[in-house]
Amino acid sequence: MYDYFLSGKDSYPADHAACEKLVEVVPDALAVIEAQRAFSLAAVDRLADRHGVRQFLDFGCGLPTWINTHQVAQRASSASRVVYVDRDPMVVAHGRALMDEDGRTAVVQGDLLDGGALIGTPRVAGLLDFGQPVAVMMASVLHCVPDAEQPGAAVGDLLDHLADGSFLVLSQWVSEDAGLRERVARVMNCSTAGAWGQVRTSAEVDRFFSGLVLDEPGLGDVSMWPRDTGRSYADTSGLLEYGGVGRVVR
Repeated sequence: MYDYFLSGKDSYPADHAACEKLVEVVPDALAVIEAQRAFSLAAVDRLADRHGVRQFLDFGCGLPTWINTHQVAQRASSASRVVYVDRDPMVVAHGRALMDEDGRTAVVQGDLLDGGALIGTPRVAGLLDFGQPVAVMMASVLHCVPDAEQPGAAVGDLLDHLADGSFLVLSQWVSEDAGLRERVARVMNCSTAGAWGQVRTSAEVDRFFSGLVLDEPGLGDVSMWPRDTGRSYADTSGLLEYGGVGRVVR
């Protein structure tokens, strides 16, 4: 669905139909997704350029698009290393075929719910040194995980394995309108055969950043981040991509 929204070429008629159903409920769905993509890449650029981060672990990476985490990170430093993680074997197969795994970039199958164990696997540990700062990317992925699967505990466990000076980049769909949250859930559960999580409130997303030091401008609608001006989509469809960047301090 993301590939279709972002004008990619790796999608199917079922994806197109699902996107059309989502737009009926959230007319600004494309704008929200574009805002998330811009936020994610801007965060990588800031962490690599301003904070000197050279290691990135990107969960729920999805299919490669025209520009990806490793391209932005390696533009700042050719020494940057990136591991992409997705639980969908088809996505992993496509990612490996479409991206050049050159010793600095890898695509692995895994789940953020098992992130603490995943980072000890040879494929990941062979590329990333968790004794040094790592930026963990969870952009637009946690709304695919319901509370019943305890994503907060999984995020906390993963953060416990990170070194001082590491970062969490996290965003997901948020609405303060309970009715809209339910309508989006119905559409997405139908489109994904139940493989869906939930739209959360901003307060629920704030908890994922517990104990972290927030990078400016803090938590909020990512269509406003990191620009000084921009359009907020919260006042139109009622759904927005909400999140931010937090630093691990030991």
